[in-house]
Amino acid sequence: ILLDGVPVYNPGHALGIFSVFNSDAIKSVSLTKGGFPARYGGRLSSVVDIRMKEGNLNEWHGDLALGLISSKISVSGPIVKDKLSILFSGRRTYADILAKPFLSQEPDQNIDPELFFHDLNGKLQYKINERHRIYLSGYYGRDKFGAEFTDAFSRQKTLINWGNKISALRWNYEISDKLFANTTLTYSDYEIATENLDENLTDNSLTAIDYNSGITDYGAKIDFDLSP
Repeated sequence: ILLDGVPVYNPGHALGIFSVFNSDAIKSVSLTKGGFPARYGGRLSSVVDIRMKEGNLNEWHGDLALGLISSKISVSGPIVKDKLSILFSGRRTYADILAKPFLSQEPDQNIDPELFFHDLNGKLQYKINERHRIYLSGYYGRDKFGAEFTDAFSRQKTLINWGNKISALRWNYEISDKLFANTTLTYSDYEIATENLDENLTDNSLTAIDYNSGITDYGAKIDFDLSP
């Protein structure tokens, strides 16, 4: 699964219930089920190639959506008209805020849930001239899934959090009316961490177990398109 040519290692929010891709920031999606071109590298299965929108070079546009589970905002427009544009989109869920009042709370007990995700998309487009354009795109997303339980004698916390950080710098060069070149630098970072804590408040003893894992990719590629 690629976002602007960058591999996305965990494409799911909330344990796979939601997609990490915000539809307000997506321009196109293409699926190649088999026999995909060499430009996608040595993968074994199908390819989902997702491209982000570019910001509008002439006028500003914005969208705001409020929901029971999540809200999102998207803004697009020119920083320098017909030269430099920006697209920004973000969203966040608030299941933890909605769930907390319904959790049983005793006078000497407290339950503090962390059940949410948020993500940000951004893209800059710089039009040097009719033949040269530069694009800088980025994505940041984070999930937290867990809770903290506290009473008069102990404090317990269990938390899983994971997320992706992605960026791509692309130079599009129209060599001629029939030949195009794209040079791209990519960065992808995925990490997951778990935290388990058990604290005895009577004798101040503490047991903590943490686990961290991840994968980081750096890439560079150049490809040419010829239309005879």
